[in-house]
Amino acid sequence: MQVQPEKGHYSQGLISVDKGILTGCDERQEWLLIWWWKNLTKFNAYPITFCDFGMSPSARAWCASKGNVITQSKEMFPIKNINEQVANPPWKDTITPRMWDHRPIWFYKPLVLPKTPYKRTLWMDPDCEVKGSIEPLMDLPLGKDRFAIRKTSEEDNEGARKMGYLSPGVSGVQAGVILYEKDTPVIPAWIDRFLHNHPNEFSDEHCLDHLLHDHPFEITHFSPLYNSTEFNPPNPNAIIHHHSSAKQKRILLQKIHI
Repeated sequence: MQVQPEKGHYSQGLISVDKGILTGCDERQEWLLIWWWKNLTKFNAYPITFCDFGMSPSARAWCASKGNVITQSKEMFPIKNINEQVANPPWKDTITPRMWDHRPIWFYKPLVLPKTPYKRTLWMDPDCEVKGSIEPLMDLPLGKDRFAIRKTSEEDNEGARKMGYLSPGVSGVQAGVILYEKDTPVIPAWIDRFLHNHPNEFSDEHCLDHLLHDHPFEITHFSPLYNSTEFNPPNPNAIIHHHSSAKQKRILLQKIHI
């Protein structure tokens, strides 16, 4: 089945509903949604599914007017105390107390990824600024395990190791943008690792880092141009600028005009 893009959306032809985009947030970051959607739809017409991680009713209604909405609520979360401090994680002394409250939302992501309605899905955090067509990424050939992501720099890896987020010798990935097919074995393994090892994993991303280090999945690494976290200065060739840090979001908040 194929659908015509909505009026005003960029398109070089029909877009297959076998491919679509997933994003999600809770009420604390829903201020990003309209900005994210406007940037994306300047250049792309893929169908969108929004994941409600605890949005306000008005934000959920807006999402429903632009695409599908699926829910991953705290009532559905399989671990009730993940935001409570645990005994001795390797990163216990390097984080602020309020960061414990973010852990449930971070771990909603792997839980919601299997709920995608698309055969091939691009997950994109709502703090990603799309600057062009993502068609080359959506059409990227995938390896045997049908999962693609970008590597993090060795500088970032070293910083994460010093903070205790990454074990010695482990290299990271940047999970703000993920391309996958519905039958990938990576996501079920990611969920299983999180469920059994969450006291030791700081975030969903670092849990994935350790999984990919320990298991020989055949995945694809795409260009950092599709998940660029460089802002000093920003990469002028990047297709997706990812405002991943708290500092960058504060800067972004001052610039956004909806």
